Amino acid sequence: MHDEAYGGYDLPPRTIRVWFADLRALDGRLAPLRALLSDDEIERAQRFTMERLTNRFILRRGLLRVLLGRCAGRAPESLRFDYGSHGKPSLPGGPSFNLADSEDSVAIAVAAEGRIGVDIERLREVESADGIADRFFHASENAALRALPPERRDEGFLLAWTRKEAFIKAAGIGLSMPLDQFAVSVTPDAPAAVLAVDEALRGDAGRPEDWSLFDRRVLPDTVAAVAAHGTGWTVETRLVGEALFTGAAAPQVSAPS
Repeated sequence: MHDEAYGGYDLPPRTIRVWFADLRALDGRLAPLRALLSDDEIERAQRFTMERLTNRFILRRGLLRVLLGRCAGRAPESLRFDYGSHGKPSLPGGPSFNLADSEDSVAIAVAAEGRIGVDIERLREVESADGIADRFFHASENAALRALPPERRDEGFLLAWTRKEAFIKAAGIGLSMPLDQFAVSVTPDAPAAVLAVDEALRGDAGRPEDWSLFDRRVLPDTVAAVAAHGTGWTVETRLVGEALFTGAAAPQVSAPS
């Protein structure tokens, strides 16, 4: 019944499905998506001083509600989120989810259960990348970045950033987690991996081998990372389209890791 009513949005065990969207393609849905939001979400949207940022928030949260409604078999407007001590939203009864955005590019990761995180960034030139890495990154990451050819350092930096952010969000410790107390792989074309977790974090985050890390490049000129606690995970990607709003099954995207 769930599959028939919601177009195959069921979530197999140990599978993370990541939906990608360009919010500019959803501008025409602003009013109906706004109608799905709770009063507190509308209040948060209105705090932005620029209409463009308000609209982005509405589109992100409305899209999240539609997607989670499909996966959970519930009306999007009926969903009520809990917020943990670090402000990370969760849905009582599941599924697990995480949302990331970079300007108009959005990634939403969903799994039946588990600790998951996602981050997305536009591939671009990063001012002061060396200085940021010197100040905030793990010593091994900084060394690996400096070993890259200059023309690949921005890419390496953004790979490191998305992987670290996805790990932090999955660990659920909060954005105050010290970036220099754990390390991820940063070399382009090398497998994504958590390489080190310092002793100070192991009580909350566990050991490196407790984690799975993935890269996905789906939207043009972006890189995304997905982190999950445990092993044996599969990551599937989808593009948001009419199927999500009509209830039809969304096609899987073939994307390099």
